[in-house]
Amino acid sequence: MRYERDLQVKLQGRYRRLFKTDSQTAFIREMSYFRTFLLNSPLLNAIIENITTSEPELDPAKWLTEHSSRGDYDWPESEVGRAKVVWHLMNVIADGEDPFRIGFLFSTSTKLSALLRDLTEHAVEPFVEYLEERIGSESELLYTLERFTRRLEWFDQDELYRAYEEDTKRGEAGYDRYFRRFLFDQGIDYPFSQPHSASGNADVVSGIEGDDPLVSEVKLYDGDQYGVSYLAKGFTQALSYAHDYSKTVAHLIVINLSEHGLQFPSDEPVGIWPPRLHVEGVTVYIVTARAKPLPSASKRGTSAPKVVTREQLVRPREGQTD
Repeated sequence: MRYERDLQVKLQGRYRRLFKTDSQTAFIREMSYFRTFLLNSPLLNAIIENITTSEPELDPAKWLTEHSSRGDYDWPESEVGRAKVVWHLMNVIADGEDPFRIGFLFSTSTKLSALLRDLTEHAVEPFVEYLEERIGSESELLYTLERFTRRLEWFDQDELYRAYEEDTKRGEAGYDRYFRRFLFDQGIDYPFSQPHSASGNADVVSGIEGDDPLVSEVKLYDGDQYGVSYLAKGFTQALSYAHDYSKTVAHLIVINLSEHGLQFPSDEPVGIWPPRLHVEGVTVYIVTARAKPLPSASKRGTSAPKVVTREQLVRPREGQTD
């Protein structure tokens, strides 16, 4: 998606500025700017929040003390562990720590400019690449989900809706099955249905062991039996499944069976598709497919969309307060 690509470009631009900085004071300031940029981007902030809470047994400061000396360093076994250590270093520098002292861990040079470049290249660059990969994998998956909505609305809407009306009690299962079949046709292997996790049974889970996971919950909306509270339940379930599988991304797939459009809240700028909320270190994308065949716009006239607020979707979970 364009938003994700633009964010990757901006991320690279920030990295280049840091790489070109050869003054000690300016490097600290540039690192502070970089940190502010990362934290002010809701998507990047959500990824970083997950980094900081991952591998709770890993103490970045202790790791550096025990595994590094001048010109010699080692990283934790996992990439997210390395990202956690580097994020600690970036914060230390942004808070005013002498980058020359830290740079000795990654360089044997005595020249400040060379030492700062080595620090940036060997520590910050892998961190930036980790963020880019996370953004990129999410972008590819969002494109697949966008194609799902188009396929349903353009080609299979009538057939699916007839099947739904014939057996409304199992209507959600029918759309879930259609969703899984589409994912398989798009090359997503083993889009399992109803896998068990600590929070219950997710509708579709795939690629959990990789960097491009799909954790999703399919929910109907008809404005009556299946209303906003039902969608809120699905949102909470998707969020919980992401935590269960230690992922930072989840998807709420809304099958809109009402005659009205749905307008969801988003923590990103207006116009960015799909709307997404960043909650507890997880980005929950909300993808809507219009499933009920409707008359042409000229025959049905105009109707206001159903507006769903953030407060209606994001509800305190057990043990939490507002």
